Amino acid sequence: MPRRLCETIVCLLVALIGVGTWLISPFAVVSGSMSPTLLGPHCEFTCEHCGTRNFRPLEAELPLDGRLSCRGCERTGPRAAELPVTPGDRLLVDRTAFAVRSPRRWEVAALRLPHEPSKIAVKRIVGLPGETVSLSGGELYIDGRREPRPAELAHLTLEKPRVPEPPTQWKLGGDEYFVLGDFPAVSDDSRLWQAGPGVAAQLLIGKPLIVHYPYRTLLWYGRPVHVPDVSSIRYIR
Repeated sequence: MPRRLCETIVCLLVALIGVGTWLISPFAVVSGSMSPTLLGPHCEFTCEHCGTRNFRPLEAELPLDGRLSCRGCERTGPRAAELPVTPGDRLLVDRTAFAVRSPRRWEVAALRLPHEPSKIAVKRIVGLPGETVSLSGGELYIDGRREPRPAELAHLTLEKPRVPEPPTQWKLGGDEYFVLGDFPAVSDDSRLWQAGPGVAAQLLIGKPLIVHYPYRTLLWYGRPVHVPDVSSIRYIR
């Protein structure tokens, strides 16, 4: 094969890899704000009674005795302090998603924080440009009308922020989106942001597509080892 042709092929491959890396970017989940949809650093255990696999974000408040409860049968499990910490999920984000269409309600988005644009977070979009958003009784209200959740998101609890005199509603600008975490007790989101509180469209990076590198913690001769968990590779909804 001629040298010039080889150089051309190599240049094309490098260009394709570079463009592909920009279009589909890898990110690591570093907090528990989107648990259980996306897992940040967490402790986990499998219930010995019902076999349910349980996750607990590190930021989540613990009971006084430090013991975790099974979300399946609600029986008491091990102490959180006795469990090893498992690293957060790694996911792929499609940077082109919002270049060809507008973000939709209830979908997950990667974004830059309005008050700290150098930091990237992943949240769920619940309010669209121009709307008035309010939260009451664990439900979302848009312009005064209750907005039903999709069946697959029935487990979400939409809470007001746990701060003195929390806002009762938020009015979005013409290019702003209201975002929440799936685990509101530990989520830093539009409920709390003074800057915004909506996220400007220009701060939206893209749509997370798939958790391509989830972890699971196993014990190897009594020591915790973090290994890839192929069974937990999943698309993000």
